Amino acid sequence: MVYPFLVLAVVMMMIYITVELTQKPLFALFIKALASLSFILLGVTRLLFVQSAYPESLGWILLGLACGLIGDIVLALRPLRPKEEDKTIIVLGIISFAMGHLFYLVGLSTIQNLSWMSYGMGMIAMVIVVIMSKVMKFDMGIARMPSYVYAYMIFLMIGQGVFLMTISAQNVAYLIFMLGAILFGISDLILAPIYYTPQSSKMMVVLNLVTYYGAQILIALSLWYM
Repeated sequence: MVYPFLVLAVVMMMIYITVELTQKPLFALFIKALASLSFILLGVTRLLFVQSAYPESLGWILLGLACGLIGDIVLALRPLRPKEEDKTIIVLGIISFAMGHLFYLVGLSTIQNLSWMSYGMGMIAMVIVVIMSKVMKFDMGIARMPSYVYAYMIFLMIGQGVFLMTISAQNVAYLIFMLGAILFGISDLILAPIYYTPQSSKMMVVLNLVTYYGAQILIALSLWYM
């Protein structure tokens, strides 16, 4: 039963990316909301068909996916609002996604306590992001500290996904979630120069959206194997 919902999510992702490149922000906002709803639908329908060994984890991860939808809508408002609101909107988006990562972490911690490896990966990644933001001269404004904290949280989540794979390499759900978490990190590394430097291109936008929606789709898909 997973395949129709998986195909729907992928198709909606492709439609949204196509619309986003047309630079019609109001229409893109509507299609983006539908694309994000599709990965939530992929996760929610999991509850209807198969009994889970970790029902509490599913609930937390679904909350994380819902925060992704909220963050997507918030960030889609940027081209529709005055330029001086740009950094404020970015911070609101960061808060939404940070809450999503927190819910993902809580969901994963119901399976296995957070590891020291996860904390270490988060700290190392945050230090690297701080250094690179200065080297690349990011114009971050009020989004600077929220971005650094967010970097820590996302790589903490990646670290926990990797840790779960090390203790149960044959678990398909952990593998899919880990790949989704890694794609999430990659998408945000691509997004940073798009938001904080004047140098961006359509290719960077496409890569960011493919990795982001790929991440959320994989995270939602992982629920089907938990």
